[in-house]
Amino acid sequence: MTGAKDHYDVGDQAHDAAPAEGSCMLARYRTHLLIAIAVAAAIVVTTLINQLMFESAEADSHDRVTTEVRINAKQLADGRVEFALQQWDGSQWGERILPRPRLFPANSPVDLWRNSGRIEVQTPLPAEPMPSLCVVASGDSDKLFWQFVEFHAARAANLIGVKLDYSTHTNVDDRVDAIEQCVEDGARMILTTLADADQIIPALEAAAEHGVQIASFGAGEEHADRAGSLIHVSMDETAAGRRAAEQFNSAAVAGPVLCVIHHDAFAARKNICTVLQEEYTGGDVEQLQLGAEDADEQIESALRDNPDVAGLLVLEADLLPDAIRAIEDSDSPPFLGSIGEYPLSKLGFAKRDLIRFTVMDLARFEVLLAAAALHYMYANHPNARFFEGSMIFDGTPNVHIGGPEGGHGRPSTDDGHGHDHDH
Repeated sequence: MTGAKDHYDVGDQAHDAAPAEGSCMLARYRTHLLIAIAVAAAIVVTTLINQLMFESAEADSHDRVTTEVRINAKQLADGRVEFALQQWDGSQWGERILPRPRLFPANSPVDLWRNSGRIEVQTPLPAEPMPSLCVVASGDSDKLFWQFVEFHAARAANLIGVKLDYSTHTNVDDRVDAIEQCVEDGARMILTTLADADQIIPALEAAAEHGVQIASFGAGEEHADRAGSLIHVSMDETAAGRRAAEQFNSAAVAGPVLCVIHHDAFAARKNICTVLQEEYTGGDVEQLQLGAEDADEQIESALRDNPDVAGLLVLEADLLPDAIRAIEDSDSPPFLGSIGEYPLSKLGFAKRDLIRFTVMDLARFEVLLAAAALHYMYANHPNARFFEGSMIFDGTPNVHIGGPEGGHGRPSTDDGHGHDHDH
């Protein structure tokens, strides 16, 4: 039909040719198209080869990194065809990359392959997945110590750049399940307490067999070797007892000191009372083992039974409000100290002044130091053990002085979790 036109596509462009030129143009465009396909194939193959150079020989095909490209072709006025390359960046096509040479001559012989200049395609490797740190603790999440631990575990994970999976369980079977779940979820590091060591150690041994690196914190350093812990960080409870005795002695407290033990305190924490008895020079130390309820009434009853009590030490910061209620109406309240800090914003200034000293229980530092050390081992020495057993870090706690002469009158500085650090 006179005047009819044939359409031939090259890339995204549609080109028209008159009937008299149709057969010649068809051959030319077919040649152009073959070259375009060959160039695209060469680029994709080159990209795959470059990526595979950085992969192990055993890598599966789904681990390979590919890139998506397309060929651009443009007919010029003088009959030549110009080629370019575009790469998909995940959301759009990038700028055209122009090789040199890149022009296909108008008078090229049929069935002759021609090459463009070389093009280097940059294909970003996928980001390494963030390693997971699994923290399995053994405390009551309602208690201040374990709230501190959780808060500072999150801080540690943020600082060292890992994904945090945190849980705390008072029931040992739940802790075993949590450790096993950590392994199933692909955690490469587990940081745990060692309470009920005989029950949880088999789960930790199984985790180590899967290549998981293990560290521990808190009480139970004597079990760290059996648990396969690379590092164990804890407070020196004996040093804490000595620090408390130093405060009573330096204040010239004279008379009995009542050492108040939480109803579920572990053995090492109870030992603080024993050390206090050995180091305190102003009199005897009496131990009060609390029941599960009405701690303030139990403390008040003990003080009524022994009105000569001159000092009072509570082994858990959670007991401070109970101790304060028991002594706040006294004309001569006992010299009050605690093991562990309490959020002072929850107390009025008069009640704060009754707290004469706090022996810091290292809740934040145990988990921070253990997590940082464990991550360092994971990142730099994943298959190494530098010591035959666990590295044990037993920290001597600091003491913060309170009372009317201490720092309780200052505005509090909250740590983001309702806890203050002016005491």
